[in-house]
Amino acid sequence: MDSFLVARPTGRLLSLAAEVQESLSEKYNLYQGVMPPLHLTLARIQSDADMGLAETIARIGEVTRRSSPLQMQASGYLRFGPPHLAVGVSIVGDEKLFRLRTELVSALRDKVVVTANDYWKPHITLASTTFGRNWSEDEWNSAYGFALTYPIQAECTIDDLELWYPEFDPRIKIVARFRFGVGLVELP
Repeated sequence: MDSFLVARPTGRLLSLAAEVQESLSEKYNLYQGVMPPLHLTLARIQSDADMGLAETIARIGEVTRRSSPLQMQASGYLRFGPPHLAVGVSIVGDEKLFRLRTELVSALRDKVVVTANDYWKPHITLASTTFGRNWSEDEWNSAYGFALTYPIQAECTIDDLELWYPEFDPRIKIVARFRFGVGLVELP
């Protein structure tokens, strides 16, 4: 089963992103009820018999134990075309963030899911067809233009990472929580 290693924004960055997500949801009638939690996905991971969930958690714990907190800085918006038709907050991919991602990919080896021509673009998804309704490319383009009317320049410190199962009904299922400089801190 796939799991996702994520960082959650906090403070002003979370407030601004949540305001835009809510406005997009209302204007385009995207989400019914609770909106998906805002997050930056660092890796999509497939655990199997060769490297099960326990080993995945141990490897992520080791990387986070050796790492220090990092800054998540928003700088405008981006969009992803079909099949996602997503609008997101663009996150500055600084050296520390890319180094962390590289260390995680190295530790998890071939368990990190990548697609052909995949280049990791750090972002926080605000609106997509994944948990919302299907929408047209015209609506998607309009939503991107609408998001651009909300200036978003903010940052926050990331101290923790979470490993999630992809279900969201109405909450995500946290598999494990990690703290930079400590490693694994919680198995809910």
